[in-house]
Amino acid sequence: MQTIIPRIRIITRIKIITLLALLASIGILNAQNLPLEIRLSTDGHRLVTGGVAPQSGFYDSTTIRSVYLDFPQTNYWTLLTQNYQTRTPIPATMTVDGVVYDSVGVGFKGNTSYMNVQGQKKSFSVDVNYVVDGQDIMGYDNLNFNNAFEDASFLREVFYLHQISKHVPAAKGNFIHLYLNNVDWGIYPNVQQINKDFLSEWFMSNDGANWRAYVRTTGGGPGGGGQWGDGTTALNYLGADTALYQAKYSLKSSDTDDPWTKLVAGCNALNNTSTANLPTVLPNYFDVDRVLWFLASEIAFSDDDSYVYKGKMDYYVYYEPETGRLVPQEFDGNSVMKANAANWNAFYNATNANYPLLNKLLAVPAWRQRYLAHMRTIITEELDVTKCNAMLDNYKAQIDALVNADPKKIYTYNQFVSEITVLKNFVNTRRTNLLANTEVAQVAPVITTVIQYNTSNQAWTAPLPMEAANVTTTVTSTSGINAVNLYYATGVVGNFTKTTMYDDGAHNDGTSGDGTYGASLPGQITGTYVRFYVEAVANNAALSVSYSPVGAEHDVYVYQIAPVGSTVTGVVINELMASNSVTEMDEADEYEDWIELHNNNNFAVDLSGFYLTDNPANLDKWEIPQGTSIAADGYLIFWADEDSAQGPANHTNFKLSAAGEVVYLLDASLAIVDSITFGQQTADMGFARIPNGTGPFVIKTPTFGEDNEKTVGLAEDAASAMAVFPNPSNSYFRIVGLDEAKGQKIEITNTVGQLIHTETLTGQGTIYTSNWPTGLYFVRCNNTVKKIVISH
Repeated sequence: MQTIIPRIRIITRIKIITLLALLASIGILNAQNLPLEIRLSTDGHRLVTGGVAPQSGFYDSTTIRSVYLDFPQTNYWTLLTQNYQTRTPIPATMTVDGVVYDSVGVGFKGNTSYMNVQGQKKSFSVDVNYVVDGQDIMGYDNLNFNNAFEDASFLREVFYLHQISKHVPAAKGNFIHLYLNNVDWGIYPNVQQINKDFLSEWFMSNDGANWRAYVRTTGGGPGGGGQWGDGTTALNYLGADTALYQAKYSLKSSDTDDPWTKLVAGCNALNNTSTANLPTVLPNYFDVDRVLWFLASEIAFSDDDSYVYKGKMDYYVYYEPETGRLVPQEFDGNSVMKANAANWNAFYNATNANYPLLNKLLAVPAWRQRYLAHMRTIITEELDVTKCNAMLDNYKAQIDALVNADPKKIYTYNQFVSEITVLKNFVNTRRTNLLANTEVAQVAPVITTVIQYNTSNQAWTAPLPMEAANVTTTVTSTSGINAVNLYYATGVVGNFTKTTMYDDGAHNDGTSGDGTYGASLPGQITGTYVRFYVEAVANNAALSVSYSPVGAEHDVYVYQIAPVGSTVTGVVINELMASNSVTEMDEADEYEDWIELHNNNNFAVDLSGFYLTDNPANLDKWEIPQGTSIAADGYLIFWADEDSAQGPANHTNFKLSAAGEVVYLLDASLAIVDSITFGQQTADMGFARIPNGTGPFVIKTPTFGEDNEKTVGLAEDAASAMAVFPNPSNSYFRIVGLDEAKGQKIEITNTVGQLIHTETLTGQGTIYTSNWPTGLYFVRCNNTVKKIVISH
């Protein structure tokens, strides 16, 4: 049994009357529990991956920041050149938006973009936490400033990555204005690095293995041997020996066991499975739909610096541990959209056995048609001439003056202006050529509506636990309908199951033959997320397909099985602390996040098999151990420190976010006992119910394992230089004696510890109190506390 902290006063038990309203919709899928690039649509009906264009932060597409790199050595250029082969950074100070980042590591980057540029417009990499551990700029610690080699427009890579990011993992990009030792170095595309930060934005974790199809020799240059398309680094099967792959791929990060074995297994399945068996085998090793989007994106924009052209370098592969699948990732788009590649075939290199992603997948008829559906979507949405021209004009206007004034640029300003026209012409020509392909030109069905119903026939309302959901869709086709299929899956990621939809009047589809098709999805347990999408197959020779949503399988419809309220009442989440630096320590003498439960009942409650979670997509995240009970009118503390090894009985496998998130207490059947959604927290302040056990949450001085209404008496430090006057106060009081050199945080609480006011003052300041209730208050600055009486 865990130790229970008793309480003398008995409080009548309560019912959680707001629970069902809180959980009535899919909106409980909190953004704190989703990667940046996975989000719900505004109506809550779709789960969309990709296409998040940042409008703030370091990759804000509307902002060009000035970046100053200052080297202490006058011979910094010689040192950078000498260190290129070993890729050893040299230290510098970086200043951005007036913020100084000390001791960043700077080095030259690139291969052809370095070797073939004779001037000083080199590409740079910046390691922000090179010396200062944990230092980052707006959440990013590794930066790439690219010199736009082979791109007189400066904007190929930024434009391309933006366009394809709706469908494949793609880096963010914008532009920066670079200065070295206060010398203008001109404009640079600022492109996100493909690292663990990137992975955490696109996947449920960054704990998998990430390879770059590229090997550096001991001398620093690219791995040699063979020509483009020789099959050595294109996910071909090289044999069972993992050493053969380690010579061709660079493992950039991995938090998974035996990563090389997983890469070999994927290559083996891709290359050594018959075409007939690929549809059942390969989805266990690859995210097939994402592969098809990846290939369609590269071919649509004629990327001659990645998989579909080179077949041996300049793309990444990620092993997603949540699904066990490999996912290719786009990289390096500075040479896309060239005029001489505008006539590429829609199946470029698909007949070449050395390109197995193309050769194997596009040989499967159903996957070929899926690929074509994705290509049509890209043509319609991402190669729309009017939209592309407007975007290119916008980019040009943004960087035009900086390009003109760039003292280090590789190409002339006139070449820059002319190249914008080349890009516009490419979009128009490429679109026309692709649409002229006989397979691309096949007409697919049109899906006009998709609606999900619960068993009470309520549209877009999630079913109850273990109840089926019904889905209907309306489809038309000039060549008739061969089939309509419904694909569904549980969870946020993973493979789908296919079921047939019918227009027979017997599947909640209306009248037989009316063009509306229906099917049911099986019931699921509480809290389960169900993703689904519709595929319509034309009755033409090609069996052309279309999808709704058109971005499937990574833009899909979604609902969550509605959680229900527990029959257990009276036990509540009573207080929590999401930023603990000096208050309470756990058994290991560490300051960790904590959650306090309180039992309002006059009898003990057995919590064995109950759950705590901060993720509505994972309701059984941490199970409360057997034998755990909370006494009548008692308290129970759980350390949210992601360190169950310290004490599996009261240390959870998750932490709390001081930026705000959600916490649930669930019973053994995953019914919600209590929940709390909180916002930004104040360091070392509790978030607690007032009145204790029943009231709304307020930020206050913590009462760890005690009544939240306990009077908090803070000892007054009479010797401190800080003073407050007049005291008593009527409508305001002054605080003096603070540090004149830097701001100091002031926190004012009432006698029950509730935070009333906080601000940062330098030297002195005035606090206005006319709207405060009369009574005693405590003014705290660091460890100094002064009492102030408010009397109106």
